[in-house]
Amino acid sequence: MKKKLLACLLAALCLVGMAGGESAEIQERGETLVPVLELPELPSGQLVEIPLDQNSQKISIPPVEEGYLYAEGEENPYGYVDPSITVNIGTGRRDDTNYIYARVKIASASQLRTLMASPVGHQSTTPGHDLAKRVQAVLAINGDWPGGDSYTKRAKGALMRQGKLLRKVNCDGKWDVLVIDGNGDLKILPKARNADVEAAMEDAVQIFTFGPGLVIDGQPNEDLGNIDIGMNKQAQRMAICQTGPLEYLLLTTEGPEDPGSVGMTVPQFVELISSFPEVINAYNLDGGSSSTMVFRKGGKNWRKINAPNNTKIRPLKDIIYFASAWEQEDSVGE
Repeated sequence: MKKKLLACLLAALCLVGMAGGESAEIQERGETLVPVLELPELPSGQLVEIPLDQNSQKISIPPVEEGYLYAEGEENPYGYVDPSITVNIGTGRRDDTNYIYARVKIASASQLRTLMASPVGHQSTTPGHDLAKRVQAVLAINGDWPGGDSYTKRAKGALMRQGKLLRKVNCDGKWDVLVIDGNGDLKILPKARNADVEAAMEDAVQIFTFGPGLVIDGQPNEDLGNIDIGMNKQAQRMAICQTGPLEYLLLTTEGPEDPGSVGMTVPQFVELISSFPEVINAYNLDGGSSSTMVFRKGGKNWRKINAPNNTKIRPLKDIIYFASAWEQEDSVGE
């Protein structure tokens, strides 16, 4: 009975998420964007606070099998819903390039997490789908590729994961830094120096050095800098954005290696993200073949879902992921 009730609720949410809900502003532009799905309320379980410790067993709360939304042949056919997290995935095309995005809402900031494939100073990498499976992520994307000290670009800047500072802050004012705080809020520090990062560290949980910031405080960033990320090269791109309290947009484009797409420059990527009117802050992550979005489409195995016509998979150094924090009634107390 419990499974039937959950399945009926999820089917109803699927219909809401796939049909309508767009703001008047979106409709005026002729765009169709999947909305953020609201968190359902169900009595058959409990929400739990996931510990900050990256090695805690509590990070492996499995997604609810009945929570996967899938409708073969629909334009935006999949997502996930449980009382702690909703994911609604959509696709689009702009500037001769396909893109895929996910609208995510979570109940607690502790559900926005990171995982490293190997310690800082070690160069071993792991495919994104294997990292996501390891922590039973609902949704995962690549991070900023934090290399060891031998990798000069990534050895500079700031690096924090799950509240732990992993190397000495070394910001030279060239890179925009992203701080995710204990409330799950994204804060971008343009052209950050040591003092900027140190001032933001008190409540920081994750710190990334890549960028640039694409949208800052609701405004497209016009000062993109001149960092060495192929700024004006058409390529695959990846961004994490915040659209509201505990609400996020994850967006990745295809590139010239993908059939039917040419890729985007960073200025074009800014324009694309700015077409989502709710975006407050958006930050550019590692792109190119590292661009990876992982999901259990149809509730099956974890796999890369972006660039579906390209079989190339580049192993990753790190992922950003969203975890379920809902324990079903049958598992409570085990």
